[in-house]
Amino acid sequence: MIGLFLLGMNSQVFANSASIYLNGSQLSAANLSQVEIVNNKVMVPIRVVEELGYAVNWNKAEKTVKIQNKSKTITMTANKSNAQVDDRVVKLPSPLLLKNNTSFVPLRFMSEEFGLKVNWDNRSKTVYLTSDTAEDSSDLLIPQEEGTPGAGAAEGAGTGANTGTSTSPGKGTDTGTGTSKSPGSGTGTGAGSNAASTHGNRKIEDIHFTDNRLTITMDQTVQPKAFAMSGPDRIVIDLPGAALSEAFIGKHMEEAGIGQIEVKEEDSLAGKIRYSLFDAKSSTIRMVLDLNTQADYRLSTGDSIIVLELAPKTASGPIDSDHSRRLVVIDAGHGDHDNGTTGVSGRVEKDFNLTMALKVEELLRQEPLIEVVLTRYDDTYVTRPDRAKLANDLNADAFISIHANSVLNIPTANGTETYYYSEASKPLADIMHKHLVQATQLKDRKVKYNNYEVLRRSNMPATLLEVGFLSNAEEEALLFTEDFQNRVAQGIVDAIKEYFGIVS
Repeated sequence: MIGLFLLGMNSQVFANSASIYLNGSQLSAANLSQVEIVNNKVMVPIRVVEELGYAVNWNKAEKTVKIQNKSKTITMTANKSNAQVDDRVVKLPSPLLLKNNTSFVPLRFMSEEFGLKVNWDNRSKTVYLTSDTAEDSSDLLIPQEEGTPGAGAAEGAGTGANTGTSTSPGKGTDTGTGTSKSPGSGTGTGAGSNAASTHGNRKIEDIHFTDNRLTITMDQTVQPKAFAMSGPDRIVIDLPGAALSEAFIGKHMEEAGIGQIEVKEEDSLAGKIRYSLFDAKSSTIRMVLDLNTQADYRLSTGDSIIVLELAPKTASGPIDSDHSRRLVVIDAGHGDHDNGTTGVSGRVEKDFNLTMALKVEELLRQEPLIEVVLTRYDDTYVTRPDRAKLANDLNADAFISIHANSVLNIPTANGTETYYYSEASKPLADIMHKHLVQATQLKDRKVKYNNYEVLRRSNMPATLLEVGFLSNAEEEALLFTEDFQNRVAQGIVDAIKEYFGIVS
C-alpha cells in the first residue's frame, strides 16, 4: 500500500497540521490539529473517520477499533501490524496508534479500502478524498456551509425543538421545527464563536438513554445541533463549547477518548450511543446514536437539559406525540450540590427523592398506556425552571415532584402533605394525596396551595409531594426502609392510573 509522504521529516511520530477534503468539502474534524505522522504515513483521529460517514466502535478491553460501512468491516488493534478486513488479513502501513486518550488510524489505508481515491498536496499539507460514484458519496456526510456541526456554533440561549428523520443529513433550527428531508439553513440565536476552550466551559453531567429517549444533563445552557446520517442509520448530536465533567469521566469514560452506552432494551430503536471530543478547536462533543432501524427524532432543549426522542420512521415524517399513551414526568427534587434538607441522622433528601423516582419509573414501565420520563436519573442537578421546561417541551400529561419534608426547629412535626398551584392541578393533587396517605400511613396534613416554581412553570397538571419529615427521627428511619418506599411508589403509580382512568 502506498503511503503519504511528507518531505523533510525525520522523527518517527510527531504532530502535524493538515486539511482534509471529501469531494471538495473540507471536514470540520480536520481543523489543522491532531494529525499524526508515523513513518511518513498520515494518521488521523477516529472522529475524522466518523465524519466520513463510517460507523466506529472502540473495544476498551481489547484496544480494538472496528470501522464499518454497508459492505465492509475493518478491524485494527493497537500496536498490531495487521488488520482484519472482512475475512482477509491485511498488513498495515502503520498500526493503530493510541496517544493522549485518542486513537489514530492510517488514512490512506482506510480510505482506499472503502473505495476512496486519495491525493496528497505536500505544499499545502492537504489530503483530497474523492469517491468514484455518486452512490458511494451518498453514504458520506458532506458538511453544509451554514450551521456546520463542529465548526463553532452560536452561543446564544435559544431554546425549543427541532425535528427530523434519519433518512438523509439535514438540520432544523433550535427555535422552531424542521425536518431532515431537506437540509435547513437556520442557526442558533446569539453571537457565534469559535473561541471555546479545548476543555469546554459547559460541562456534561449525565447522559441517560431509556425508552427511546436520550437525556443529556448540562451544568449550563448549550445549543445542540442534530442531524441524521445513513449507511448505517444514525442520529448525530453536536454540543459546541462543551466537555464531559470530571465526575462523569471518572464514572463512564473509556480509553482512547471514546465512551459509549449499550442499549439493552430489546425493542429500542437505538443499539448504542457513542460520545467523544469531536473538534478540539470549538470544543465540540459529538454523540452518535447507532440506530437498529430508520427512525424519526425530535430534539428539545432547556437551560441545562437536552432531550432527543426517537420514534419509528413513518411516511408522515417527524414524530408527534402518541396520544394513545399518557406521558408522565417524575421529578426527583434537588440533586448533586443541592442536598435538599438533611435528616437528624445525616441522611439527605436528594437521595430519598431519587430512590423514590426510580422505583416509580420501574413500576410505570410495566404500564403499557403510560410513558415515563425522569428529570434526573442519578445524582445530578437540574434547575427548577428546566425541570418544568422538560415536561412542557415533551407535552407531558402530568408532572409529579417527589420530596421529603423538614422543620428543623420542630422535631416533632410529622405527616404527609401534597401541594398544587393551579386549579387545574387540584384534581391530580387530591387523587395523589389520597393514595399517598394510604401508602405512608402517616398523619394527613392535607392538600395545600403553594407557589412552588416547578408547579408554577408547568403547563400541565402538576403536584409536589412531601412524603414525610426527615427532621423527625422516627419518620426519617421509616422513609429509608425498603418496604415503606415500595408502598409509596405503588401508591403514586395507583394515583396516576386513577387520575387517567386507566384500569389494570
